[in-house]
Amino acid sequence: MKRNASFCPQCGTSLEHIERHGRIRPVCPSCGFTVYFDPKVAVTIFIEQDEQVLLVQRNNHPGFGKWAMPAGFVEYDEAPEDAAIRETLEETGLEVEITDLLAVFPRKDNGLADIVISYAARVTGGQLQAGDDASAAEWYTRKAVPIDDLVFYPSMTLVGAWAREAR
Repeated sequence: MKRNASFCPQCGTSLEHIERHGRIRPVCPSCGFTVYFDPKVAVTIFIEQDEQVLLVQRNNHPGFGKWAMPAGFVEYDEAPEDAAIRETLEETGLEVEITDLLAVFPRKDNGLADIVISYAARVTGGQLQAGDDASAAEWYTRKAVPIDDLVFYPSMTLVGAWAREAR
């Protein structure tokens, strides 16, 4: 995803692209403000219960119709763990408790996040139902995981490794 800035958010002057702190960055020639593009951070949640893993079917692009772990973006004022709990509830109707930090992934595919933090969680309540940007939410055994229909590097990596344990 290419990021762009044309005008200074401080004074409205057209920005120039010059070297600042080792990179070419948008800089305001009037007030000196430098635009820094912060990475987009997302979370994924690996939930295993009764020898099954929970996956959601994407209802939006990228990855429309494909399967992935529940996931979403971290808000600017939110702890990543809180984002994982919120996103799980929004996409699956389930309340969860984070049990472990599994991995931190860089962008390696066409996903919209630059950094993905993956957590393990256990279900503490709620009722399974697809919501938000998920068209379906389903439990899969290791042998039934739709490996060829998984999307996004973290889901392909974590769910793929989990599914291969039985093969």
